[in-house]
Amino acid sequence: MNGPGGQKLGGTNMNPDPETRGRGLSRRHFIQGSSLAGFAVFLAACGRAGISNAPSAAPSAAPTAGSTSGASVAPSAAVEPTPKPTTSAELNWANWTYYMDIDPDDSNKFKTLEDFKAEYGTTVNYQEVIDDNDGFIGTIRPQLQFGQDTGWDLIVVTDWMAARLIRLGWVEQMDPGNMPNVVANLQDVYKDVAWDPTNDHHVPWQSGMTGLGYDHKKTGDLTSLNALFDLKYKGSIVYLTEMRDTLGLTMLKLGLEPSTATTEDCDAAVAEIKRAQDEGMRAVFKGNKYAEFLKSGNAVLSMAWSGDMIQALLDKPSLRFTIADEGGMLWTDNVMIPNGSQHAYTAQVMIDFCYRPEIAAQIEAYVNYICPVKGADQILLAENPDIANNPLIFPPPEILARLHIFNGLDEAAEKYFNDKFSTLTGLG
Repeated sequence: MNGPGGQKLGGTNMNPDPETRGRGLSRRHFIQGSSLAGFAVFLAACGRAGISNAPSAAPSAAPTAGSTSGASVAPSAAVEPTPKPTTSAELNWANWTYYMDIDPDDSNKFKTLEDFKAEYGTTVNYQEVIDDNDGFIGTIRPQLQFGQDTGWDLIVVTDWMAARLIRLGWVEQMDPGNMPNVVANLQDVYKDVAWDPTNDHHVPWQSGMTGLGYDHKKTGDLTSLNALFDLKYKGSIVYLTEMRDTLGLTMLKLGLEPSTATTEDCDAAVAEIKRAQDEGMRAVFKGNKYAEFLKSGNAVLSMAWSGDMIQALLDKPSLRFTIADEGGMLWTDNVMIPNGSQHAYTAQVMIDFCYRPEIAAQIEAYVNYICPVKGADQILLAENPDIANNPLIFPPPEILARLHIFNGLDEAAEKYFNDKFSTLTGLG
């Protein structure tokens, strides 16, 4: 299961074995079988009316609507299709684990990639080799610096890394004429981001929410981020090692806006966490392992990622995930074309293929993160209504309106934030 900022569960797995694939498929089957009472309660906790209806200050990139209807596979009237070259015989794609749909008839194949090959004749060499943003980019940094072929035509990285790669000029500019489905079907929340306002260097792949994960049996219903600083739970709370999520949620608790976060806001959030720790909170900082703390009972409350909580519920039905009254964070993993790609046109065709609503729905039935493609939910409504109605996968407008995207930091600000956070966590 994937987390937003650095690590993702599952590890590097270039040729996952059938048993591992089976575990991924079980998640999809679990959601399809949502007649389970525990899952119904879980969804009720996510989309309950307990989330305040009063609008919070919305970030500059926040959505204005959650509807995914009205999808189209036709090009926008403002975009003329680019004359088509011939697609290449192969395409090389680096991604995280559990981010592509497995063929139900052959767990060693990916259904969408097989469909793409059938239509375009392109063999996609798809490898799940990304386990950490910095770690992966470090393996191709020399080639990126000199504009040389990295061996990859598509890579998937998180918002902050995508912003850095664009700032450094290390990724190709895409042609919207090659991607009419992206133009027509990209959800509005993902448009006009500060670090790529024209959306021509990145395309959102999957998103997730950061909010409260907790054991309902131990805590009851939780509706406020204040719980993360409540000494009642001292010694049983986990904060995330992902700086943007931990500081972002803390800023929201303080009434600050993460989408415009300044160094002063950083100082305030760090001071708030330090105050709680000094008063005896004894919160621990964890990456992906926070979910294990919740499942084992070593923690009753944690900052948590929505996709992980779907998986965690398989093991512990008393767990809940919610977006607090003050709001939550929205993060996105983005597909990009690194400089030097030998198959840049085919890479764009592949991205556009995945933005067909029927293909996006096929992927989403396996992946279970937030889908960025308009119309996918309508297709799933007929085929898999339990997935289409899952607020962790297709959040309703009232939840989307409470999500905040962390500010795109320049190099100096990013160093300042990271240094402050590393000192706080002891991980620096």
